[in-house]
Amino acid sequence: MPKMVHVSDADLSWLKDNHHEHSYHDMAKRIGCCVDTLKRILVREGLQEFDGAKYQVRTIDKTKIWTRPCMSCGEEEERPRFWYFCRSCRKTMGYTE
Repeated sequence: MPKMVHVSDADLSWLKDNHHEHSYHDMAKRIGCCVDTLKRILVREGLQEFDGAKYQVRTIDKTKIWTRPCMSCGEEEERPRFWYFCRSCRKTMGYTE
């Protein structure tokens, strides 16, 4: 994965105010990234939309829940799918949420 470009609050507010008035090249130069990365930042911040799969924001699916007996203690509580042990058993085993 390439590193994520973090935009300062000042640059972000500048982009919000001026992204329609300047060229992509000039804005990318100000932010310190390439034009494609700038377009991804604009999409990520909800400032502009572009056609094409490479500018799409990743959709985060809602975690599916199931009720299934814990494989250790047998308690049936709602927990994320594919968690075979309840939260208390996971904690004793050393898992973190």
